[in-house]
Amino acid sequence: TGCGAKIEQEELEAEEQQEQQQQESGAGSVAGQGGGGDVNNNYCGASWIAAMLTCNEPCPRGTECRNGETCYAATNCDKPLLELVSDMLVTLNGPDKPMAAQDGDIFSGALMDILKEVAEQEGIALDGLDLGDQEIQGRRQLEQRRLERFSMGFYDDHYLFSRPAMTISNITQRKLPSGSSALDVSVVITGDYRPPPYIDLNVIAEDSINRQGEKVVSSLRERGSRSGRDFFDRVDSIEAVAKEKATARPTRAPTGKPSPGPTGT
Repeated sequence: TGCGAKIEQEELEAEEQQEQQQQESGAGSVAGQGGGGDVNNNYCGASWIAAMLTCNEPCPRGTECRNGETCYAATNCDKPLLELVSDMLVTLNGPDKPMAAQDGDIFSGALMDILKEVAEQEGIALDGLDLGDQEIQGRRQLEQRRLERFSMGFYDDHYLFSRPAMTISNITQRKLPSGSSALDVSVVITGDYRPPPYIDLNVIAEDSINRQGEKVVSSLRERGSRSGRDFFDRVDSIEAVAKEKATARPTRAPTGKPSPGPTGT
């Protein structure tokens, strides 16, 4: 009937709109699509990330995939696979000693799970997270660092350690992290990605940890408790900054005397 045809047409239009949105997001299945878009970038995989990484089996019609795999669009398989590297300094506020090997494994696992979830939303396949040096920071070092970072705009509303206002140099500011000690941990994160767009993994890692600081700390404590480890019970908060920022310092005003002007003859 005419009514039935109208309903079928509306359903078809809704399906086409949904498929278009999936392709634009870069993670849409195109099974049964029968073409449309850049079909040369349709590839089979167990997930969009897997299809983007392997680019093994094209599926321009959207129906060629086997073995339970799905056809995914917008994989950028016509672009080179780039390795992304993030060199971070992650600070655990509270501890007064370095992590033992077992605690380091717990720390790596918790961070990787948090970062992997966010990275996949950006089309990045994380493949490694390695811990480097650990260094304890005392109260004086922490106070100096926090004031420097505050003046450079590192602290904002997304950080777990933003607290009620306090006054610094007669300017009302948010209270910086308190505590007598903290543990700095060097962390190198690697992943694979096919641009465009071009992505800075430092920004994603830093933002993910700082926005989800409470979740990271909770995960560390829970995992530590399950493993019979109490190290993370001392952790009050966590913060992360790219090493390239961590070593930056504000530019000082010139202190030398100005050069004299011409004296004439």
